[in-house]
Amino acid sequence: MDAVIIGENENGIGVDVTDNNGIIHEISIKKGSWEIAYHVQDGYPDDPEKRTIHEDEMVAQVQKYAKWHVYRDREYDTLLPRRNPDRIAATLATVREMDDEEIRQYFGTLINQFRSYGDDTVARPIELEEAVPHEQGVVYKQDVHLETTIEDVRGYHEDIADGAEEFATAVVGRLQNAGVFRTLTDRLSGFFGGDGSKEMDDQSISATPSERFRRFGIEGISEPYYMYHRENKPARTVGGEDAHRQPPDTVIEMIPTAMSDSPEIFRAFLVHHLLCQVRDTYIGMGVEPPAAYRILGTGIHHYTIKYKHFEMYPEYFDTEADIDGYGYF
Repeated sequence: MDAVIIGENENGIGVDVTDNNGIIHEISIKKGSWEIAYHVQDGYPDDPEKRTIHEDEMVAQVQKYAKWHVYRDREYDTLLPRRNPDRIAATLATVREMDDEEIRQYFGTLINQFRSYGDDTVARPIELEEAVPHEQGVVYKQDVHLETTIEDVRGYHEDIADGAEEFATAVVGRLQNAGVFRTLTDRLSGFFGGDGSKEMDDQSISATPSERFRRFGIEGISEPYYMYHRENKPARTVGGEDAHRQPPDTVIEMIPTAMSDSPEIFRAFLVHHLLCQVRDTYIGMGVEPPAAYRILGTGIHHYTIKYKHFEMYPEYFDTEADIDGYGYF
């Protein structure tokens, strides 16, 4: 992807984007709402109904990249907060610095919910609707609001990239040792079908803190809620009423897996998930992420589904996928 800003006035910003197929797109982004007001190109059908899935996804990537380019070049807050890699990285860094008591304070319900998937004696704090087709087909969510501004976090995911690569390796090692990836792969079969169970190599890697990381204050974290897919119907979300008037900085979207009552393991699982979310923001606009975020696993659920069903994407959600440049470093 490549982009250049060709003009700006009080109403909007014009951007020319050259996509990964070499097609030039002329785009206008409306100021304030930051919606795409105008999009012209001559490489794909104008009618979305006449495009292939690949062509339609290319158009979507270009629009995301145009907003990303304006965000970086002109410092406007053009991105949906929960799709902004800087905001996700700020959440990641904050979670990484939480002690065990804070992890239980904010995420204790999810810890117990995940424990119940491997231990029938654990009372499940979140009861699922009877309409849920199978327990594996559930995504648990929490909205995270940070005490920060866009100026505080702008460029943050790039600032911490060097330190992130080292600690991401340690996180993966912890999760492998705990068997989390193995059970997570089993759970993914609930979405996609088939037996995804595979043995994982045991690795022991210690973490080294990085001075690049700093913690941001927590303004609020919602109660957990969940969504599930229904055949021939839109996905259903249960709960999720958020008292905050502003959109969340990050939406945690975790596929359940059997887990111990360990704040340390849950913290590692959550950090890994957020690393994958940063990855997904890049893949979604047709760009390879920085090396620290070229990690395999489940991130933004919308993209997990795309990676499985769109042939143009490798299966980044699969922790054992053979994708050049991606893995455990």
